[in-house]
Amino acid sequence: MATNDKLIQVTDLKKYYNKGAIKALDGVSADFNRGDVAVIIGPSGSGKSTFLRSLNLMEEPTGGSIVFDGVDITKKKVKNADGKLVKLDIDKHRQKMGMVFQHFNLFPHKTIMENMTLAPVQVKKMPFAEAEEKAAALLKRVGLDDRANAYPIQLSGGQKQRIAIVRALMMEPEVMLFDEPTSALDPEMVGEVLDVMKELAHEGMTMIVVTHEMGFAREVGNRVLFMADGRLLEENTPEEIFAHPRHPRLQDFLSKVL
Repeated sequence: MATNDKLIQVTDLKKYYNKGAIKALDGVSADFNRGDVAVIIGPSGSGKSTFLRSLNLMEEPTGGSIVFDGVDITKKKVKNADGKLVKLDIDKHRQKMGMVFQHFNLFPHKTIMENMTLAPVQVKKMPFAEAEEKAAALLKRVGLDDRANAYPIQLSGGQKQRIAIVRALMMEPEVMLFDEPTSALDPEMVGEVLDVMKELAHEGMTMIVVTHEMGFAREVGNRVLFMADGRLLEENTPEEIFAHPRHPRLQDFLSKVL
């Protein structure tokens, strides 16, 4: 369930290209609380994916701030527990953010089990036996426990995306970022991936989801954010966004997708 405990605070976020000629993000501000399932919708080219990728600095913002877990990760130096300025360890913060992309980014030469245990063992220094046990439990949870020794090429798109989700969960993130996780899938595989995401939401995982799946936004999100032209134009509950859209751009967008 969503709380009033702020996990991410984004203020006046900007991302410009070509010396400001292209404004992919033009002053976006939004807060995300623990337990939120925030769904970002909008036309193609509106800045949704750029915004999402900025949250873990995969995109380097041109301006603005992103405070994650109390730390402004856009600063090169931050204060440590002793009050001294030290270099920001962005990798440490990225470990707390699971990221799932349109394309699955699985290592093709490694088995599913190897794909899942690699980061926890190498980055978190988790004992291999513990990582293997955790991976087996997660694979069972998404109905793929019989595919542990398979290679990605042997899996369907929906299976690969379910693997990508549980691989991100192996790092025990505080928030999951989804960048159009179903857009590369055949229509009949979309449901199996959305079901995993719904289950995560019901368990209280903080999620920020860029998607064109309006049914998911309406059913699972507790907040919907509408972006267009690099700006956040409207933000509200799913009920209000879909039943009573206020901004003309949102009204026009919904008339085309619903």
